[in-house]
Amino acid sequence: MRWRLSVALILSASASLADPLTFLRTIPLDGLGGVSAIEVEQDGQAAFVLSDRGTGHRFTIERTKDGGRIIDIASVKLPYPAWDIEGLAISDNSTFLSYEDPASISTLDGEVLHSPREFYALPSNGALEALAITPDGALLTLPENPHKRSGTFPIYRYRDEIWDIAAYLPRIGGFQPTGADVGPDGQLYVLERAFSALGFRTRIRRVTLDVPEPTEETILETRLGTHDNLEGLSVWTSRSGATCLSMVSDDNFLSVQTSELVEYALTETLAGGATCD
Repeated sequence: MRWRLSVALILSASASLADPLTFLRTIPLDGLGGVSAIEVEQDGQAAFVLSDRGTGHRFTIERTKDGGRIIDIASVKLPYPAWDIEGLAISDNSTFLSYEDPASISTLDGEVLHSPREFYALPSNGALEALAITPDGALLTLPENPHKRSGTFPIYRYRDEIWDIAAYLPRIGGFQPTGADVGPDGQLYVLERAFSALGFRTRIRRVTLDVPEPTEETILETRLGTHDNLEGLSVWTSRSGATCLSMVSDDNFLSVQTSELVEYALTETLAGGATCD
């Protein structure tokens, strides 16, 4: 069954006293260009990122209160098609990649999943930017461009070798999905960006799908120019119990843009001294 998401209202006293997300740090990704997706590994101590030029990079993350650095970078060539890789999802035994051109999803070893007819109608520069996987192994993906007739973003779901639409995410403002991940709370986190000649804005919405009436709520919306072109999102749990959100920016291989790792935490999970270090 297809659902259109309704907007969730946050009325608790705690939410009114603090932002849902707390900014932690920005770490330069020196020497890495076109980074479009990220999965954080080893309880936050390492990460795997994708470049949309067909290369993956694994590295160790050293975090400090005033920033941090990336060390021990190792690169790996990714399978065909090696162009326009935009999304990344990793389960216990599989790694999946999503593409814009052609709009498709493959495993890390190059096996391409069968695509629904709707994928063939997606524009080459507005297709499958975001990819996530649920604990039971279902894939979730969103296109960058909204559905033509409804103006909403379909959340495509692949489980038991069948595609359906889990929900439609309403388009609000000029934002478009660029990344997604399923958090430890089982909810879908969708990273979005809005672009103007003056720079980028970033938004994150948290979506609850497996309920009779799916809902979405905005947990971050930045001012213009706060971050660069954030395209990839990984939501993970630190060793001390904090829920952490790591994002990477795509510099489009342009000197006027930056490649960086940006990290936030769910404010409520920082209680008791938990950190994302």
